[in-house]
Amino acid sequence: MLAIYKVMLPLVLIAFVLMGLWVSYLHFPWEWILYAVMGLEVLLATVAMTMEYQAQHAGSTSGWGSMGIIGSNVVFACLLGLFRCVLWWYQKI
Repeated sequence: MLAIYKVMLPLVLIAFVLMGLWVSYLHFPWEWILYAVMGLEVLLATVAMTMEYQAQHAGSTSGWGSMGIIGSNVVFACLLGLFRCVLWWYQKI
């Protein structure tokens, strides 16, 4: 049972910190964006940890949860960057 924490917990913590740094770097004009993104990260981490815990009892499915959390974080970070670029463009008009 504790084997998933050796891999998933550091992965989740690194993703959480990197997403926080990325949102801080993008410097949105609203303060609530950081809280919303961190809340979504906690929700995503909870779902991923639950999936990994349930997948450890199945044969070869235990690695897909970590790939899912990495992929979803990359997509979410790209969407945040795109949203910030659109917002910057709108403010320049």
